[in-house]
Amino acid sequence: MQAWTHEQQQEVETELLRIADMLLPHIQPAAIHANLEGQTDSTTLFNGSAGIILFYLRLYEHYREPQYLQVCEAATVALLQHPSIVQPAYFILYTGATGLLYLCVKMYEATGNAAYMGRALDLLPYFEQGILEHVTQDDLLSGHAGNIWILTYLHAHTKNERLPELIRKLIDKMIQHARIAPQGLRWGHIKKSYDCLAGFSHGASGIAYALLQTAQYFRDEGLRYLAEEALRYEMQYYDPATANWLDLRLTSTRLYESDIMEWQVSDFRKYASDVNSWAHGAAGIGLARLYAWQVTQQDAYLQQAQTAVQRCLRDARELKRGDFTLCSGYGGVAAFLQQAAAVLQQPALRMAAQQLALAAVRYYRQHGVYNEYIPGNNADPGLFSGMAGVGYMLLGALMPCRADVVTHPLICADSRFHTAPLYAPGEVKRQLFARYYKNTFLHLQQHGADIAALCAAADIHALTAQLPQAIAALPPEQRIIAQDCFLFEQSFTEMWVQHKGWLCYEKRRELLHASAQQLLQLPATDFLQTVFIPVHNARLCRAPDSSSYYYLLYSHEAGISAFPAGRLTATLFSTLATGKKLQTVMDETLYAHFAQAGEEERIQVQEAIIAQTRMLLQQCFIKGE
Repeated sequence: MQAWTHEQQQEVETELLRIADMLLPHIQPAAIHANLEGQTDSTTLFNGSAGIILFYLRLYEHYREPQYLQVCEAATVALLQHPSIVQPAYFILYTGATGLLYLCVKMYEATGNAAYMGRALDLLPYFEQGILEHVTQDDLLSGHAGNIWILTYLHAHTKNERLPELIRKLIDKMIQHARIAPQGLRWGHIKKSYDCLAGFSHGASGIAYALLQTAQYFRDEGLRYLAEEALRYEMQYYDPATANWLDLRLTSTRLYESDIMEWQVSDFRKYASDVNSWAHGAAGIGLARLYAWQVTQQDAYLQQAQTAVQRCLRDARELKRGDFTLCSGYGGVAAFLQQAAAVLQQPALRMAAQQLALAAVRYYRQHGVYNEYIPGNNADPGLFSGMAGVGYMLLGALMPCRADVVTHPLICADSRFHTAPLYAPGEVKRQLFARYYKNTFLHLQQHGADIAALCAAADIHALTAQLPQAIAALPPEQRIIAQDCFLFEQSFTEMWVQHKGWLCYEKRRELLHASAQQLLQLPATDFLQTVFIPVHNARLCRAPDSSSYYYLLYSHEAGISAFPAGRLTATLFSTLATGKKLQTVMDETLYAHFAQAGEEERIQVQEAIIAQTRMLLQQCFIKGE
């Protein structure tokens, strides 16, 4: 990889200054006030005035020319003093109000003016209720992880006593929202995706990045556990064939019915794009792995980061996409290569980032746009979505690498001050595991079992393997009760491991409901000749009190529910799993259980079986084969 020539550097710098001149009108105080009167999102880091100010702040850091800082100060005052900012629509980091807290900190760092930190603390009470009650996602870009990070960042500067309590409340939410998986932990089950997302903006890497920094700051082992479990989950969607992580989004994809019913990752590869950017793919995921390696020194994270580097270098050579924005284009790839150059001490990666910046300038000269996928992108001044982000990338190529930039912000805490952990040792795991084995834990605890030792298990799978041994040590009478309770909760746990999120069950329900309506209209003779089988997301288990009662466990859009089932329903459900026609199932049931019954009772049993089958079909517990 060749270094820039002086002429090439001048080429990039000339375009940078053109972009700066073009963006300047957008952050004049009058323009900021005009935008605030009409748009609730015009303040954001992502595509609002706060992001443009950060671009200008970086201009000042590079050139050290006072007029750039003066522009930032005037714009920030106009923004922070406007009355509308205390009534925001969204309370999130990159695309909402808490990005203003980030702007305050950055302005304080640049100027040393404590008034900016004071304004951040003044704004916090206006945002607190929204942060706690009106944020539904868990990710870095637009969820709890981003807010956890910015509040921790604010605490690092202010030591405000109220902040740890607020941060703890948000992490409690994250623990409640965490879902177990075949490996690791996942968040974000209500997105339109195959499973909870990989990636930096909305997926596992961004969540891990925020939690791991918070763990480092508070020296909290529980938060580090959550972060590393998120990274472990993400690795199940690494694709060696592309040296990338699968883009699991299915926002506008038309899915085949067979794929919906089976929901296997091998079938969904044909829907997945091979995108590589800051938001999704190797570049953003690589940022999280670089930081994880710096913190833990685990070789696995280094290897994963190096894999991301190779994928990004390939993309930088091939330049198959006409998108140089920070969020979705090569701007994010360049940011990762810059960071990797510093962390891995590989100067050639910085040269690759510089060549990307040069390619962006020349692409614009040839095509007149920096993002061919969005018409009118040149009119978008946004930091992550438009021109400010392109300028930010060009600046990154001109400046020495900085560990703390807006694409991967960093909490730099003063090591002289000790900050107490938010959770006692083992508390995070205990909260997490108790969601799945609450009653089993209660039975064991009542008889002196060491729950803390059990919660030292590596994950839910290791805990599940250890619980039978702990139960076996109980007195015989209590052992039976605890064993039944464990088996019931284990059934729930196994279904949670396989739960694929909102979209899977929403699409399945639509198909099953349509099919059920057709089958329910069949004549009685045809209905009896139909084969009905249980659906993948329903299973039968015995009630925890070891009685003759059963439950049907059913995975759906919102989670998993248990429905009481009598003996007839349980017998029917189990027998249908053999794949026989309903008439055969009915005949075998009568022969096995009602051979001595009279004709009238046999007719009643037949009617009950048909009625139960129709009910199971209506509830989408079974389907026609």
